[in-house]
Amino acid sequence: MQFQVYRNGSGNAHYPYLIDIQSDLVEVLATRVVIPLVPAILADKPLPVRLNPIIQVEGEDYLVMTSEMAGVGTAAIGEWVCSAMPWRTQIKAGIDFLFDGF
Repeated sequence: MQFQVYRNGSGNAHYPYLIDIQSDLVEVLATRVVIPLVPAILADKPLPVRLNPIIQVEGEDYLVMTSEMAGVGTAAIGEWVCSAMPWRTQIKAGIDFLFDGF
């Protein structure tokens, strides 16, 4: 479901969570467009906040890695963890910035 956070079912420890950003109206596909999350403490340098907002998942800060969004098979989406709806505006702004530059 759109703007929900799931465990990364692929087992990639670098990206423990995925945000599903695909519209729920496009359910017939066997894929979902997701943005991976990275623990904020692992960031080597400050990243642009507009492109990489920080959200909280299970009490920890995570960077939304907007530029690394991808389509994944539904099998890569693990169990539901929490809603990212409180950060919907910031996530959409990051997507707009990536594609439109403003």
